[in-house]
Amino acid sequence: MSDYPEDQADRNAVASVERDIGWVTGQVPGSQHAPRPAASSGDETLKRVIGLLVDSTWWLDTCSDEDVDEWVAGNLQENTAYFLAGMPDEQRSRFLEVIEELAVTERHEGRRYEMRFFPFAMGLVETEPIEAKPLRPGYGP
Repeated sequence: MSDYPEDQADRNAVASVERDIGWVTGQVPGSQHAPRPAASSGDETLKRVIGLLVDSTWWLDTCSDEDVDEWVAGNLQENTAYFLAGMPDEQRSRFLEVIEELAVTERHEGRRYEMRFFPFAMGLVETEPIEAKPLRPGYGP
């Protein structure tokens, strides 16, 4: 918490985000090489949480300074990358599998692009996605 100026960040909110990111990384199971017979409710929860993590990081990257101080947003993104980089290889592989599954099924081109860009932005892969950034990347019509 010492990285955040007290007058610019709610101590409880920052601690909650850091705790949630830690929970997400703890929930990513190791990659399972055998096909799974059916998606479990845990798989759906994992997909939703990973999607929310991508969405919130995307929002932090695109919000105005009036919404979130640029310095605070940068620190939250750096902490996210740090937590994700600390995942064991099997968890990282499973995380990447799930995020690709989300990208493949995503209809909104902006969100699909962010799903594919997220692993590169967080340092989980070295290659930037070849998919072109959409002209209208936001959620609007």
